[in-house]
Amino acid sequence: MLISEQHVTANDVSLWTATQGVGPPVVLCHGGPGVYDYMEPVAAMIHDLAVVHRYDQRGCGRSQDKDSYDVASFIADIDALRAHWGYESWTVIGHSWGAYLALLYAVKHPERVSRLVYFSGTGINPAWHRDYRRNREAKLSPTSRERLRVLDSRRPAATGEDLACIERERSALIEATNYYDAARFGDTPRFDRFPINYKQNAILNAECNRMEATGDLHIQIRRVDAPTLILDGEGDPRPRWARAQLAGLIPNSRHVTIARAGHETWIERPDATASALREFLVETDRA
Repeated sequence: MLISEQHVTANDVSLWTATQGVGPPVVLCHGGPGVYDYMEPVAAMIHDLAVVHRYDQRGCGRSQDKDSYDVASFIADIDALRAHWGYESWTVIGHSWGAYLALLYAVKHPERVSRLVYFSGTGINPAWHRDYRRNREAKLSPTSRERLRVLDSRRPAATGEDLACIERERSALIEATNYYDAARFGDTPRFDRFPINYKQNAILNAECNRMEATGDLHIQIRRVDAPTLILDGEGDPRPRWARAQLAGLIPNSRHVTIARAGHETWIERPDATASALREFLVETDRA
């Protein structure tokens, strides 16, 4: 399938985009925060059912960095892309941090979301952090667990290249725990095509933590009336109960868990991932 790449000026920032497929519009929101689009394999699973748009979020990858890192700006970027392409509404699929962003976009603009896929997100209950750390540590070897503790102790005082080195090593240790089968870690591409924006990561994570702590999101997400698929992997260290809780709060939602898969289900179980996405898109298109 032909992929068209272009830079789009949206919300006063130049965003790299890639478009492929035919059918109703879909936008994919990558995770992070601070990394860049990695969702081409997901786009390829559904591009015969939809026009699929991907993009690098502001300050990431090939997109412009304006040093404005707040959730409201990222939500506005999605809606500016929608307006640029001329859609009244579209399906929003977000993975990991992108799932949180997609959910917040649906809360802010429910009339502009025809369908929502919350893919391997964390949920909105602050207790997920505790269980995530516990599950993550259980997947690490004793040596890796101790090394992670050392790196965490050095982070607060580190700056510049020292901090970047700590973050790179720390990210590699943590990322290995994302897989159901940790042996798959070495076979998959790492985030090394473009620098990771660690400053953005810290700022946005802190803002999201504050939002979770207020408890307001439990009320706000009831505004989401679009058909919603909450999709995850059995082996994701981010606790499944937090996503199940979210499914209980969103009125028109379903929760599908893919066996023997971790955080990025399309790597370990591509057929099951494609089946879940396609079934949801086809069924809700007929509704």
